[in-house]
Amino acid sequence: MKNRVDFIDWLKAIGMFLIVLGHYFGEPFGQFTQPVYFKQLGVAFFVFVMGWGLANETRPHWQVLYNRIFPMYFWGLAIALFISVIFIFTKGHPALSNYLPFFAGINVLGNFFPSNPTTWFIGTYFHLLLLWVFLLRKIRITLPLLLLVSLAECLIRSFWIDIDRLYTGYMLFTNWTSILMLGMYMHQQRDVKNLNKAFFNLVLWSVFLLVWAFIFNSLNLTLTFPFKTISLWGDLTNSLFISAAVTLIYLGNTLMAVRLYSHIPSNRLVRFFSRNTIIIFIGHMPLYDLAEPIARIFVESGWGKRAIIVFIMYVGLAIVSELLHKIADINKLKMKLWSRLN
Repeated sequence: MKNRVDFIDWLKAIGMFLIVLGHYFGEPFGQFTQPVYFKQLGVAFFVFVMGWGLANETRPHWQVLYNRIFPMYFWGLAIALFISVIFIFTKGHPALSNYLPFFAGINVLGNFFPSNPTTWFIGTYFHLLLLWVFLLRKIRITLPLLLLVSLAECLIRSFWIDIDRLYTGYMLFTNWTSILMLGMYMHQQRDVKNLNKAFFNLVLWSVFLLVWAFIFNSLNLTLTFPFKTISLWGDLTNSLFISAAVTLIYLGNTLMAVRLYSHIPSNRLVRFFSRNTIIIFIGHMPLYDLAEPIARIFVESGWGKRAIIVFIMYVGLAIVSELLHKIADINKLKMKLWSRLN
């Protein structure tokens, strides 16, 4: 990608903020994205950006796979090792489940998250890259194909919901294929700065969220995780309904976000958070034990305390990430290793 595209920076920065915010603030925001938890929209934004970027790639596919997985593995393993050291002294075990995603993403087969909950995405990310390498890069993404894959995605997800393996259904690449393909389908999307259109799209998105909340708040969903479930009809019908709603909420909100942010110029602050998302994503959950006592110095409990934790995790980790990237030139290391592999 030769020219910077502002809406990509916006999606990454906002997506990361939703993920961090969602881990420390649940309701009332969750009612607007049922049956998923609103932090999952951040993951959907990242997967869309991933698909958009892959569709615009001109480099050899194996090099693309290597370039994309290297920083995720480098920082993921570094943080996993850091957590192991801390856990050995504080909890008596090295949190070995954090290493499962680095073994070809085997973690997605278990009906649980690793010890560091956000680490699950590394395995899914790897599988989505392989899906592109072996299949998606060879075909032209059309609207009928996207709709067909979305239908298949709903059926596969409903199977996992029906047998009560919600974590597996969430982490498998089949939960994110339609979003990845939406990004590829919209690969020609570029910035068209227009604040009037941005305002219109913001109103449209707000109406969508309000209507969605009105409908789903009346259904009394069960607060299961990572998908909320329903018990109004037969088991199969319930799982199909929830699965279809998951796909619609992912696609609908991502599309609304793209339409909105493609009309708004980014700035240095947005780009700052955009380029530091990996370390924020992987590190913001295990560092809670460090952030919580700091937050309690200022506010003992409640939303004020949680807001301080979010600030530490989002802003603080972004600053740490920026410093780490200046200290450790992983791009140089990545290029050297690629040369040796070749």
